[in-house]
Amino acid sequence: MTVQAAAMRAAVLKALMDEVRKVYDAARAEADGRLVELNGALGVKTIEVKLPGYEGAVAQVTLSEPKPGFVVDDAEFLAWCKQEHPSEVQVTVPEPVEQVRPAWRKALLARMKVEPDGTVVDGETGRVLDFVKVAEAPPPSTTLTFKKGGREEVARAYRDGRLALPELLALPASPQE
Repeated sequence: MTVQAAAMRAAVLKALMDEVRKVYDAARAEADGRLVELNGALGVKTIEVKLPGYEGAVAQVTLSEPKPGFVVDDAEFLAWCKQEHPSEVQVTVPEPVEQVRPAWRKALLARMKVEPDGTVVDGETGRVLDFVKVAEAPPPSTTLTFKKGGREEVARAYRDGRLALPELLALPASPQE
């Protein structure tokens, strides 16, 4: 293969890859949205992906339900620790900076609980942690995971003609058309 032919092949595949990425993103958004709707209506969290002419699933799409997070006011947290747990405050150098020991911070944040009224408390002591607020949970997201041999079955279905790539890709017409 000449350098010109190799470069042309790379350019064509790159252009197609960019277009396929756009179509993939739109297809994922549609599939994800429909799974969210199905979850809301029936509680379904996972769907299996099947191909024409193949008995088993080649992949699955699973809905994750993100949990609310926490927002910590670091200045208030440091002040609280200096008063309540002074041994958990350290000073870093070369510039002296006070901070809560990272391991203790992680341990405290891991045991926090949210009361029904939205108050955040230390799960061990029940003490209210005024320097922590509950953050809104991000929207649900999905993961697409191929089953063992799933990618290979997709390739086989393409080679066997069971997948109609022009319809699946539905590349948009150019602006001049």
